[in-house]
Amino acid sequence: MKIAILSDIHGNFDALSSVVPYLEVDEIVVLGDMIGYGAQPEECVQWVVCHRGKAVLGNHEAAFLGVFPLSWFNPQAAQALLWTKERLSISSVAFLRSLPQQFGHHGAFWVHGSLRDPVGEYVYDLTTAKTIFEQFSFSLCFFGHTHLAEAYVYSEYGEVKRISFLAGGRLDFSSSCRYLINCGSVGQPRDGNPQASFGLYDTQGQCLEIKRIDYPVEKAAEKILHVGLPEYLAYRLLFGQ
Repeated sequence: MKIAILSDIHGNFDALSSVVPYLEVDEIVVLGDMIGYGAQPEECVQWVVCHRGKAVLGNHEAAFLGVFPLSWFNPQAAQALLWTKERLSISSVAFLRSLPQQFGHHGAFWVHGSLRDPVGEYVYDLTTAKTIFEQFSFSLCFFGHTHLAEAYVYSEYGEVKRISFLAGGRLDFSSSCRYLINCGSVGQPRDGNPQASFGLYDTQGQCLEIKRIDYPVEKAAEKILHVGLPEYLAYRLLFGQ
């Protein structure tokens, strides 16, 4: 089976639309944060609904639903969520309310944050990754939240190494290793590369391809400015930060 792994779309329908032609897969998994920051949250959520994406709750969905307080977010993120509250349809809100915080599927765990804190924890350093490897028994876990395309690989000797997918790449799984993998952000990359990032997982071939795709970044930024969201949210798209 081939699974497309999308995360952190963040209301950027231009980025999502540019990724779609590459999604000739059997299944789509979305690792949270379909909304927030971008100008087209309704279109993004409805795309996931229409394509029967299997999704988990992200921290932006949690704040939208009142699970997390808005005070936990920076002013720009909080403003975008308040704006989003006025623009999601009843069916989209119902879909967000149905999302689990994590699930197991095809021999892997799927979360937005981490296994220790499925919605809120950021995994972006070797120390955090090693702690999670040692606290939980798993072979493969996909996560999002950090907007960084990277993998943490735990060897049979207890060593952890980090692999960056700044320009995309391929990872072949070994039965002697364990993996924490972030396929990056579709709608707001933060690794200095503004290209949309996503993963294609082959469950039979036991390999993963991270793809980085050009999309009309300027168009997405202009939409953010046009609807009156903070300028910072538009400009950061241009630099992948």
